[in-house]
Order: sequence, then structure tokens, then C-alpha cells
Amino acid sequence: MTATPPQSDAARASAISATVLEMTPDGVGVIESGRLLYANPALLGLMGASAGRAPDHQLDPQMKQLVDRACELSSKPPTLRRERVRLEAKGGALLLEVRVVPIDLVGQRAVAFFVRDVSEEGKAEERLTRADRLASLGQLAAGVAHEINNPLSYVLGSIDLATQALSEMIPSTAAHAELQSDVLQSLHNAREGADRVRVIARDLITFSRPVADNRPAAENWSLVNVESVLDASVNIAWNEIRHRARLVKRYAGVPPIVADEARIGQVFLNLLMNAAHSLDRASDQSGEIVLTTRLEHERVVVEITDTGSGIAAEDLAHVFEPFFTTKPAGMGTGLGLAICQSIVLAHGGQISAQSSLGRGSQFRVALPRARDGVQLAAGPAKAPAPAPACARILVIDDEPLLGHTLSFAFRGKHDVVVAASGRDALNRLATDAMYDLVLCDLMMPDVSGQRVFEAVEKDHPDLVPRFVFMTGGAFTERAQAFLDQHRGRAIEKPFTMADVERLLTEQGS
Repeated sequence: MTATPPQSDAARASAISATVLEMTPDGVGVIESGRLLYANPALLGLMGASAGRAPDHQLDPQMKQLVDRACELSSKPPTLRRERVRLEAKGGALLLEVRVVPIDLVGQRAVAFFVRDVSEEGKAEERLTRADRLASLGQLAAGVAHEINNPLSYVLGSIDLATQALSEMIPSTAAHAELQSDVLQSLHNAREGADRVRVIARDLITFSRPVADNRPAAENWSLVNVESVLDASVNIAWNEIRHRARLVKRYAGVPPIVADEARIGQVFLNLLMNAAHSLDRASDQSGEIVLTTRLEHERVVVEITDTGSGIAAEDLAHVFEPFFTTKPAGMGTGLGLAICQSIVLAHGGQISAQSSLGRGSQFRVALPRARDGVQLAAGPAKAPAPAPACARILVIDDEPLLGHTLSFAFRGKHDVVVAASGRDALNRLATDAMYDLVLCDLMMPDVSGQRVFEAVEKDHPDLVPRFVFMTGGAFTERAQAFLDQHRGRAIEKPFTMADVERLLTEQGS
């Protein structure tokens, strides 16, 4: 038997190189004069191309696109010979990182290109970028809401005062009566517009908080009949529904859930309004909205189905994203469904959507049923004490118009003292701390409401039970943590004069 001669080092190196190229998980190709001379198995598999044929023979469109792009990159400076390319391959959309290296191939100029599938990395980067963008938007939204709620407090207060004063006037002539009616209608319209701004600001604050922070306060939890909440939401939205659709109820008499009734009602109202508005864009004017309830696997399920315009498949995946809307420009903030999702998740539930363009949509909310025998803690009933006949109220706010509005509203009934800053309040309290109620803005420049409260705790402890924070939205972590620590000691802007009277009553009880 003749012995096999040993291979030279060069031959072994060549064999190793060939084996490595065939086995490497990254795609490798070689191009000469625009033709694909070589493609390793990984590249063929990545592009879904057929193996066992000359690489350049009848290139698949995706492979040809990749080869053409590699040729273009080869003509660029060395620092620009790497980029990410999106291609539609046979297995689906791909994000590929392509790197090109000019080489000498037996005296001929050629191009080697290396391809790596970074689709998953791209998705992860997109998620991180989106999360960072949403965090920035959340901070911006909370700040905007705070700045809106401050002036909105005295705008709403002034509208209510003007409405009440005008309503109590007795017109001397028919012309005066007509003018009074017109002005009252204008004030009513202004109130509705301001209320819409208030709702938008509230939604911005809700959006700015993480899901855990949107969990309703314990004192707001109760046993809730979702069918009753649905009916209440229908009553509110009825003017939007009745001219557009026939309403069908398919209630199954489901068990109650434990929830914040107002927040769940907000979800149902938003879904009902969206269903009604989708019918405006539908070609078929005989619209229908169907409300269905049932119990599935210990979850109470509510479905709101419409025969409206539906949602395109490419949009359906984004409907719960903040600021995404399918409504015409100027018709929506794109926050409604994001807020709904936040509320439902905070209740331990799930919300999903199905839709077909031109045929309608269905939104499904599933919430955990209340456990049998569950009881919510409730304090002993206590008869409210009457509010002081003439109370002294200290208002601390860097928005002077809010203090002026309260002074005007309670003129002749309560004594309202206004401090235009935290420092001004501390100076006043140093000489006079006899107040029935202290309303203090939380977020103020120079001396914050938190620092004022700390000074009151130290120097005027008897005043602490009568100290209430006014907040248009705590948009810093420190402020939110402070409010959580003193839960129940805050009133949200904008508030009404009746809210202030309620606080006085509570302080006296």
C-alpha cells in the first residue's frame, strides 16, 4: 500500500479556510465584476436561496439586491463600508448588518462581504429607544399637565362664579333676559371647553405614571358590577351613540369585580365613544354597537363590538401605543386607548382588540372576578360635622389668580389669606398660625410645599391635620414619593368651591 504523502502547510491552511467558510454561522460571499462567485451555506440559508447551483445563476431578487448593495458599499471610503440593510426575504423581513472588504483574487479585484442577521438586536434596540422616548414624553406630559392645571383652576372657578352671579340676577326687561340667556350659554360653552382641557390634562398625568403608580388608591376600591358601570357609561355617551347606531346589550349577569368604579367607567366610556365615532367613517349608516358580558376562567369579560369603519391590519398592532390615533387630524390625542390599557393592567386585567377594515372592531376587557366572600374594609360611618360658619383659609400658591379667585368666591363667608410663595407663607405663619384650613401648592419655586409642610410640622404641629396639598400633577419622583407618604392629604387641581367646603367640613369633624 502506498502511503499518502503529507499535506503541505499551505494546503492544510487552504482546507481549513474552506471548512471555516462553509461552517461559519455568518453569511459570506465573494463578488467579482458584479457577479456573485461564492456564497457560503449560511448566506444561502439566510436569503432562502437554493443550494447546489452556481451562485450567480438566476439570483433570487433578495440576493441580487444584497449583491448590488455590497457593490455600492465597496466603492465607498473604508469607514463607510458597513451598514444595516432591511430586506424582505422568503422567511420574512430581515435586518442585516453588511460589511464589505475589497480583496485581491488571483490578480483580479474582488469584493468579500460578510452578512449577519441582527433582526432581534434591531427589535431590542427599537424597544429600548421607544421606552426611552416614552419616558421623555411622560416627563414632558406631566409637566405640561401641571402647567395646564394651575391656570385651569382659576379659569373654572371664575366661570362658575360668573355663572352663579348672573343666574341670581333678575333681568329688568325682556332684552336683558335675552342677553342674560346668551351670556349664560356662552359661559356654559366655556365650561364645557375647560372641562375637556381638564380631562386631557388628567389623561396626560395618568400616561406619565408607570402602571404600578396608576393602581387606584385602596380607599377607592369597591365591589363593582360591570354591567351597571357599562349602563352608566352608555348614559353619558348616549348623545354620541343614538344618532349613529342601534345599541344591543347581551348581558350574562356576571359576578362583581373589585375595582375603582370611576376608573373602570373611564375605560368603558372611552371604548364606547371610539365605537360611536368609528361609525361616522363607515359607509353603512345602519350601525350597531353590541355590549357583551360573560364569565371566562374566573375573569369577567366585557366586549364592545361595532360595525364601524374598522382598523387597518398595520395599525391594529399600534392602537394601544401613546399618541397613536387613527382619527383624522385634530380629532384625538392618541392617549385614550393607552390610558385604558394602563387602567386595565393596574386592575390585573387585560385589554385586546380585533378589527377588520370596513367591517368593524371589537375591544375585549377581561378583569379578575371578586373572590367569594371578599369584604372591603370600611371605617365606621360618621355624621359629617358642619363646616365652620366663618373659616380662616390660608392659600399658598405661586399662581396669585387662584388665591384671588378663592377670595372672591368666599367673600363675606370665609376669610381667605393669600401667600404668593412658600417663603411668604412661612413669614406669615411666624406671626399668625390660626387657620381652619391651609391649601398649599406642592410644586413651587424657591420654597416648595414640602418644605412648608416640614416647617409646619416642626413649629406649628396643631396645624398639621388642617394642611392639604394642592397639586396639578406631581411630575418628579421626589414629589410623587412625598404624596404617597402623605396619601389622603391632597386635592387635585382644578377643584371646585364645593371641594373646599368639603375639606372644611372634614377638618371640623
